[in-house]
Amino acid sequence: MSESLAAAMQKGVSMDALVKKLGAVAEGGKNLSIRVEDRARPYLDHTVDGLVDGPPTSVVAFVLSGKDPAAEAWRRFTLSQVAPYTYELGVFPTPFHNGQDPLAPGVPPSSSRRR
Repeated sequence: MSESLAAAMQKGVSMDALVKKLGAVAEGGKNLSIRVEDRARPYLDHTVDGLVDGPPTSVVAFVLSGKDPAAEAWRRFTLSQVAPYTYELGVFPTPFHNGQDPLAPGVPPSSSRRR
């Protein structure tokens, strides 16, 4: 994973703002290209509430917990490297009811605890 990408990751901003910020990150003199998966587009208003590094043997660079601005719910987002200098923001659209659950590997939404 790129150190410049890791340095640009930020909590408290919308997914839309994060995508724009990451698109301005340069690596090896070339700006990164950040794509948004179609399923993730309706959730770009979610706020980054937490993040962890992706698994080392995966194309996933980061797993993010996104807070729904309209409800007490969070969604799991991934930022995956899909090509050199190209990353894609994806989402698991089923909501979790605990901000930490989207960051836990293998936790299905049905098992998250309601508060």
